[in-house]
Amino acid sequence: MASGKTEEYLETILSLICKNYYPVKNKDIADEMDIAPATVTEMIKRLSDEGFVKYIPYRGVELTDKGIKKARELQHKHNILRDFLSQVLHIDDVAADREACVLEHSASDIVLESMVAYMEEKGIVRKHISDVSNTCRSTEGDYIRLSDLHEGEKAIVALIHLPKSDRDRLTSLGIITGEDVEIKRRQKQGCISILVKGTEIALGKVIANKIFVMRKCLHNAGGEVD
Repeated sequence: MASGKTEEYLETILSLICKNYYPVKNKDIADEMDIAPATVTEMIKRLSDEGFVKYIPYRGVELTDKGIKKARELQHKHNILRDFLSQVLHIDDVAADREACVLEHSASDIVLESMVAYMEEKGIVRKHISDVSNTCRSTEGDYIRLSDLHEGEKAIVALIHLPKSDRDRLTSLGIITGEDVEIKRRQKQGCISILVKGTEIALGKVIANKIFVMRKCLHNAGGEVD
């Protein structure tokens, strides 16, 4: 399991990548986190050893698929927590954002899904459901239904709006928040077949309409970064 410090680095790197800092320089990370460059260098080596990042000599750092998945999962958690704290508990936005930074490293999927369900039940319009901490907006846009993806498209599961019994069944199949999915084929009457961890799974239209995803983040890998 990634530590809180590891997760903070991954979020920072993803944020910089989506602001077109790509690959990300150690100096950019140090400036963003207000820490010494030497500390960043040491941590990047550790993240590389753990498979979260790839270091490109004389260019910088990029996230691996494993790193992207973890960073996006954390940003998604952060937004749910921030919205719940500010819009349900009426904590001011600055404090809500600060507390979300702490809680995102320990909050479980069950807690987060319950928060989302409560806000939906009360008709609370979430502020940050479409921005993922204002990153990757140029390549992502809002969450979409799994059923709206085309054959061959890949995405990350963001929200599952189903009763607990249905969520438990999906969990047993490996379909959980933060997991990668790919549309294998579209079938009649709105049914779809998806790939999850190399296994093909058929889903009915009703279930697919209740699973919301984010298309996989596309990187702008062209050009050197000064």
